[in-house]
Amino acid sequence: MHRERILLVEDNRDLAASILETLEEAGLEVDYAADGAQALHAVSTTSPPFDAVLLDVGLPRISGFEVCTRVRREGFRAPILILTAQGAADQVVEGLERGADDYIVKPFETKVLIARIRAAIRRHLSVPDSAGIVEGGGCALDTVLGRLSLPSGAVCSLTPLQNRLLHTLMRHAPRIVSRDELEAALWGDEERPASDALRTHLYQLRRLIERAGGPPLIATAGKQGYRLQA
Repeated sequence: MHRERILLVEDNRDLAASILETLEEAGLEVDYAADGAQALHAVSTTSPPFDAVLLDVGLPRISGFEVCTRVRREGFRAPILILTAQGAADQVVEGLERGADDYIVKPFETKVLIARIRAAIRRHLSVPDSAGIVEGGGCALDTVLGRLSLPSGAVCSLTPLQNRLLHTLMRHAPRIVSRDELEAALWGDEERPASDALRTHLYQLRRLIERAGGPPLIATAGKQGYRLQA
């Protein structure tokens, strides 16, 4: 039976020991990194890849934000959950913008931590409906590999949530997809993040496509929701 393998990145060794014990008691296999440099090395040298990364943002040497950016750029697609301080909304937004999938606010309940990690892994492993190549707005989305081919020939690598988000919009085009529908596609019945999490993921996806020279794919339809731009 496969044991999910998690990379825990936390410089507070007492907190790290507590989290590690909690994860292992829940049946997860855990690797540990005490700073950003160790985390980058672990991700780049571990095969098969980790099933998820639990990442503190305030790390020495290389920040958690920079770790997130670099591993996404290098093609790491498994869920990244950032650990943030209470009320640090700016950390949440920046983490999501840099490619994180979810966040955990410290202090946290252990059962919530385990549930959020496993929910993120389930979402990552579940293949989108009608898996394959989906086309829209002059672009082609490979829902299995999470790659978006643009009219210019450029290819964007998407995070699992970006993949699911764009696939949902393409599948329902040209109609408007409500916020509730998009949140259900991203997070299912699990506890949903803060209200601005969807907006942040949409912003990051739009910026990724724009920087690669792609068309303005996603249009906001007032308070009704969002739709794929023809």
